[in-house]
Parts: sequence; C-alpha cells; structure tokens
Amino acid sequence: MKNTKDYRPKKKTAVALAIGMKLNLKDTNTLLERAGYVLTSASRFDLIIRYCIEHGIYNIFDVNELLFAHDQETLGC
Repeated sequence: MKNTKDYRPKKKTAVALAIGMKLNLKDTNTLLERAGYVLTSASRFDLIIRYCIEHGIYNIFDVNELLFAHDQETLGC
C-alpha cells in the first residue's frame, strides 16, 4: 500500500489483500472497515467473498473462477 495518509484502496484491492493474506472473516471485516468498506449480504460479490473465506478458499484463481461464474468482477492476479 502507498505510504500516503489519505490513500484509500478500492474495495476490490482490499478484498484481494485479505484473500492474499488468508485472513479469516473477522480480520477481513476489520481490514475492510479501516479502508471504509464492509461485506454486505446485499451484494453477490460480497457473498462470494464471504463464502470463499468461510470455506478456506484462498487461491486467487479459485476465487476468481467463482466470481466469474456469477458474472462478478474478478480480483485480478
């Protein structure tokens, strides 16, 4: 992350970081909150990310495959 006080990553970037660090759901939520975001049950993207974390799916290709299968923006790699 940039060393700039006002830097705010995109939600997708914060989620990718959480997946890359293999954070549990609690720590992911903490990371996202600090970046100004939350995982909601109203977003298909968020539900897929939550599912992956709860089921220990941290391989970025597997996460992206699930996102793509549900017509969601992938995290990139």
